[in-house]
Amino acid sequence: MFDGLLYDVRFALRQLRRERAFTLAAIAMLALALGLNATVFTVMDAVLFRGMPLAKRSDRLVYINMRKPSAPSTVLYADFEAWRGQAQAFEDLAFTAGGPIAFRDGDGHVVDMNVQRVTANTFGLLGVRPALGRDFVPADEAPGAVPVAILSYRFWENRFGKRGDIIGLTVHVNGVPTTIVGVMPEGFVFVYEQNLWTPLAHGSELRQRGFAGSPFGRLRDGATLQGARAELETINRRLAAADPTTDRSVAPTVMDYSGHVGPSAPMIYGSMWAAAWFVLLIACANLANLALVRTAGRTRELSTRIALGASGTRMIRHMLVESLTLASVGGVLAWWITKWGVGAWAAATASRYLVLDYRADSGTAAYLAAISVASALLCSLAPIVRVLQLGAGGALNGVARGVTQGVRGKRLAAGLVAGQMALAIVLLSGAGILMQSLIKVVGADTGVRDTGRILVAGMLVPSDRYKDPAARLAYFDRLEAQLQRVPGVQQTSVSSSAPVISGSMRPFEIEGRPHPRDVAPSAQFLTVGSAYFRLLGASVISGRDFGDGDRLTAPAVAIVNQSFAAAFWPGEEPIGKRFRQVVGNQPGEWRTVVGVGENVMQGDPLRQAFKPLAYVPFRQDPTARGRDSTNAGFNGANVLVRTSVPPAIAARAIRAAAENVDRDVTVAEFATLNVLLRFHRDNMDLAHAELGNHAAAAPIFAAIALLLAAIGLVAVIAHAVSQRTKEIGIRMAIGAAAADIGRMVLREGMRPVAIGLALGLTASFAVNRILQSQLVGVSPYDPMTMAGAPVLLIAVALLACHLPARRAMRVDPAIALRHE
Repeated sequence: MFDGLLYDVRFALRQLRRERAFTLAAIAMLALALGLNATVFTVMDAVLFRGMPLAKRSDRLVYINMRKPSAPSTVLYADFEAWRGQAQAFEDLAFTAGGPIAFRDGDGHVVDMNVQRVTANTFGLLGVRPALGRDFVPADEAPGAVPVAILSYRFWENRFGKRGDIIGLTVHVNGVPTTIVGVMPEGFVFVYEQNLWTPLAHGSELRQRGFAGSPFGRLRDGATLQGARAELETINRRLAAADPTTDRSVAPTVMDYSGHVGPSAPMIYGSMWAAAWFVLLIACANLANLALVRTAGRTRELSTRIALGASGTRMIRHMLVESLTLASVGGVLAWWITKWGVGAWAAATASRYLVLDYRADSGTAAYLAAISVASALLCSLAPIVRVLQLGAGGALNGVARGVTQGVRGKRLAAGLVAGQMALAIVLLSGAGILMQSLIKVVGADTGVRDTGRILVAGMLVPSDRYKDPAARLAYFDRLEAQLQRVPGVQQTSVSSSAPVISGSMRPFEIEGRPHPRDVAPSAQFLTVGSAYFRLLGASVISGRDFGDGDRLTAPAVAIVNQSFAAAFWPGEEPIGKRFRQVVGNQPGEWRTVVGVGENVMQGDPLRQAFKPLAYVPFRQDPTARGRDSTNAGFNGANVLVRTSVPPAIAARAIRAAAENVDRDVTVAEFATLNVLLRFHRDNMDLAHAELGNHAAAAPIFAAIALLLAAIGLVAVIAHAVSQRTKEIGIRMAIGAAAADIGRMVLREGMRPVAIGLALGLTASFAVNRILQSQLVGVSPYDPMTMAGAPVLLIAVALLACHLPARRAMRVDPAIALRHE
């Protein structure tokens, strides 16, 4: 048996080497389809199952927050302590809380950044030890302990040049001397990128009822997400009964790492995996059709082998060996395609706030080997069936007489083509509605004109040097004066958030309309400079703009947008009306509305509605914390510059001007507004964070599927024409015109296309319904898409049919009938 198998392998290699066109085409199709499938599998595995890089048994890690009726919320430290002491579903629980700090090392350069304060068991619970130095220990949490910190590898490399004596080095965190005791391994990221971690010291701050953060834990073996959630809810009910004065209108939620990706992550990546399987099935159908063509061309050889005594088992083994040989070579090439594809995906979807463990590892290799074998089996089924149908005498006689392909063979080939077309139309329609949804977001009117000429820079000013409003205002005055001298700069302004990005949502009170604190209206508040509207290409349509006179000592004023005026003063003149912010239980000062500005998009990541927005003069609130394009707060403001020269040229001069004013101020998020407004998951709400990735991948799958389906159609029709050359010659000899022959070939070629189109459209209605959660302003049954996808498929199919039809029309009857 082993000798026979070796013989079949050698024979298959000789056959494939002789038929190089078939071999190369088959390997190319399999490598592309297998590589795409394995790439999507690896990405899906990383997103849904692997979790954060380097963590041990990351699939057992869970993350906990509290859900209010409107949105998620952080967890009180007091609740965390109760859970840690009473919950049985977890091996252990840890607690983290972020916050801004002023960091200074030996060179005296101060940088404002976020620090993650963690309980001492955090890294031990993750199963990750520092690459240098030691981990936190319980003594580091004790009141009065010496302050210590652990650095990330990236921060150690970028800030300290990977200096070897980092352990024991003293830095200053908020002015307090702090000792570096460790450096985490390269590639380690705890949910999102951090520069350093400090222990959560057990002081008076933790005992305050309002101190909150984000716990996480590791499930015990056998415990489930649902069971852990039920246990925490039970503990919460006990806490509420013991202390009825506390607010228990929130409920704990327990999620795995995929929860950071978004609630639709399983659907999104599951549908991408299904699309990759559609592409692989189309490739297998193509290869099966090509194999049928080969089998038909080898009918005499195969029939002779059967007549000489070759058993059905031996013939099946021969076909399987050929398919496995092709799949093996295709699988090896697919491995390199997978590694490249995963790397490209990781680079294209990189995010500071979602770091995933993208690796093509042994699990990927095992999956790739399995689908390669499965593909070989699928590709060999059709030729095996054809070989088993051969009758030794009948086959030899049939070849001698030159009869055309049998009815069964035709039906099998047509069925494979119809299946390909059905899968292709499902992918085309799905890609169409996802692309339309993405266009609805990125193509929405934001109210900003010529975004490619507006540069936005997040200026992070050191909080220890710019503590009071006068100092901060003086810095931005100096910066504006310096920028005005840069050639090509037309206008400059400042804002606490870039356009479209979220502003600060705050409750407020309108004069003469008192509201209970828990039902007060809320709107976004944005701090802007005096030239803000002109710089964006918008205008103040009534009243006045901010001016240099709107300072700290002047009466408090505000400008509202059209949506604010329509929502809170419908049919009234808003100029002269007053309102005030309510922070906690402390009302702010009354602000008088001095103008109504045009609507500029702010705070709607889907960009479908202009929300109520109030503008406050920067000179009256220069201490407002800025918001960058990732919604992370920072101590500073966004500086906006409109240029008349290409932004790349102006950017260098603007950065140099900013460094001349104060080298300790960090310039971050420096890009044109056009770049910042591109679709990126960090700018979106969690439900639609992956829409961009989904919409970008779907057309690639659809295009590959359409190309493979067209190639399969060409191969089937070309083979049918070659089989029917004598028949066509007879038809033309008795009077059929070339046009009649062309129409006949087109009609027979389009018949399976029509069947596949009908089946695919029916399936598309069901598949598109699944994608509904990702759609923005588009119906899953969008008429343009549901009509456009079939038109595109028919156009490609007609082109594919046209090529062999032209060949049929050029058949010379004399040559075709010469051997009759």
